[in-house]
Amino acid sequence: MENLQNEGGMEISTLKETFSWFAELSKELLILLDSKGRIKYINASLEKALQYDLSEVAGMNYLELVHEDDRNKSNELFCAVQDNQFFPPYTNRYCRKDGTYISLLWRHAKATKEGWVQGMGQLVKESSDNLGESIANSVGLSHFFDLMDDASAICDMEGRMLLVNSAFEHLYKWKKQELLGEFCPTIPKHLYHEVDYIQTEIWNGKKIIHLQTFRMKKDGSIIPVSLIIAPILDGDGTVIAVSVITKDLTELMETTMMIEQQNDLITCQERLILDITENINEVITLFDMTQCKFLYVSPSFERLWGISSEELCENPYVMKDQFYQEDLEKLIKVYAAPFDDVPLELECKLKDDSGIGERWIRIKVTPLADENGQITRNIGIAQDITEWKKQDEALKKQDKLGALGQLAAGIAHEIRNPLTTVKGLIQLLAQESNDNNFYNKIILKELDQVESIVTEFLMLANPYEEIKFAHHNINEVLTEIIQFMWPEALLHKVEMNTTLGDSLPLVYCEPGQIKQVMINVFKNAIEAMPSGGSMYITTSLLLDGSVAIEVRDEGRGIPKEMIGHLGEPFYSNKERGTGLGLMVSYKIIENHRGTIQIDSDNGNGTNVKIILPPRSQ
Repeated sequence: MENLQNEGGMEISTLKETFSWFAELSKELLILLDSKGRIKYINASLEKALQYDLSEVAGMNYLELVHEDDRNKSNELFCAVQDNQFFPPYTNRYCRKDGTYISLLWRHAKATKEGWVQGMGQLVKESSDNLGESIANSVGLSHFFDLMDDASAICDMEGRMLLVNSAFEHLYKWKKQELLGEFCPTIPKHLYHEVDYIQTEIWNGKKIIHLQTFRMKKDGSIIPVSLIIAPILDGDGTVIAVSVITKDLTELMETTMMIEQQNDLITCQERLILDITENINEVITLFDMTQCKFLYVSPSFERLWGISSEELCENPYVMKDQFYQEDLEKLIKVYAAPFDDVPLELECKLKDDSGIGERWIRIKVTPLADENGQITRNIGIAQDITEWKKQDEALKKQDKLGALGQLAAGIAHEIRNPLTTVKGLIQLLAQESNDNNFYNKIILKELDQVESIVTEFLMLANPYEEIKFAHHNINEVLTEIIQFMWPEALLHKVEMNTTLGDSLPLVYCEPGQIKQVMINVFKNAIEAMPSGGSMYITTSLLLDGSVAIEVRDEGRGIPKEMIGHLGEPFYSNKERGTGLGLMVSYKIIENHRGTIQIDSDNGNGTNVKIILPPRSQ
């Protein structure tokens, strides 16, 4: 031993002095390897365990003593220590001088600056064949261990199986004989890193409670598990093995996944409902009758009512001033008082406080019962039906105009011929008598009025398909009519002001009929200003591509209650008016697929807006 030297020429005696700190750990197995893995020092405890003196193994590569099945892993850890990587507690088998193998558990290892490796370990006294049973018997658990409902196993510090119970065999489908002495096959390869973590915790004397991970059955299927891992100590307090209890989480995970799927579905449905309620035009509300309070109001409420949803939730009466008293009383009764389990529907007219005209609201209220069957809440859906009301009125008027038009045209055909005969005879009688008296003039004037009415009647019978449409510049058509009406306007001291839009598209129309409509509108405007005034004529392009013609006067205006009847036959606010002129105008614009809108206020003039939509031939 005195002649044995290291790579740098250091004698064994000097090495012993260098490692004098090992003397205090004489019960431990100590080894020193150079950078090539050659044995440079073993202490007396390791000499005894291996049955070799230091002089017999000095200079020998330690792997020559390691069991061939453990060499690769041992060399990996040796290189890892040289690289200053983490060293997990590790068990390998060494060959003794008598040819038998012993298991050594290496608990600590570190590298020097020169790349030498120092190791410290202990002898595993029991072989893997009976260590598990010995451990179970030592704590009186042998019988109890096999009766446990949860899959349980005892492993050495390297993860080799020492003992498993029947529940373990049942869960993983491996037989006990297939497992003992083998590295735990239930750990999937991608989770081998867990072994290092478990070894570190166990060697520090810690228990691992409810480690949720995955393990593999014999058929290769992966199952979710929860592990309880605890160290097993010998009489000296040294960790000699590990107990592992496995809880199969498959059913729990399936239940959890099912719950999560249901929650996701509910969340998705809630998001869908929220998207719908927040983006539709209808207002949706949830009202609690017991609290007399709105619990939910959709964002469209502010667009419809001009009041924020928060204001309504704070004060359910914040919009009462917008209703007429009769409608308000009905609404309060429906919302606040319980009623039968039948939806109720109301139509309410709102006041015109904003100057944009009266609006109609349809409200449908559906009761909701609580768990006791009592009606405590209701859902309300409010919809602005103003446009629908207008369209409904327009359709009714069109139906009325159509029926009356056909009737009037039929009557006109019947009376036109005798009327012509009477008029001709009166004119002939006046010529023969050479009498130009006062009564003949009155008779002929009245006959002209009757003939004019008959002509207007016949206009109502002209079918749409017989009208010859073409594309025309509406400004040019209006200019001709304005020039024609200018003298009459001057005669009545009416100034005609025009603002004709630029670059208007051509309108598909019959210009003769458009002229007839405009002449009627101009005459009405002039007659509405007997003391003179101004008439404003404009054309413009609307957003949808339609062309609008507007005529505004400064006359006496039309009472609101009369506006809805305009266009009906024989309804007029003029002393000698028949209402047929406007009725014919409505019919003509209807045949052009357009609309006539009349806005007026008594004493503030009248605005007539004619809209002609874009159409191709």
